[in-house]
Amino acid sequence: MSPTATQCQFCWRVEDNRTGDSPAWSDLPTFMQKHNLASHDLSFAGGYCPQCTQLYGRLTQEHP
Repeated sequence: MSPTATQCQFCWRVEDNRTGDSPAWSDLPTFMQKHNLASHDLSFAGGYCPQCTQLYGRLTQEHP
């Protein structure tokens, strides 16, 4: 079974939770090269990175 990584649905960055306590987010080619992965070695779960979550929250707030 291939490992699953979370990929942001807005910016397409990938969560790298193999780097320590707090996950880092990087672009897909960097993530795959860093962990020596091929495209068939990984599956993705949808989600949102912290930056896009913050931006999305701002965009969806109602304005008076």
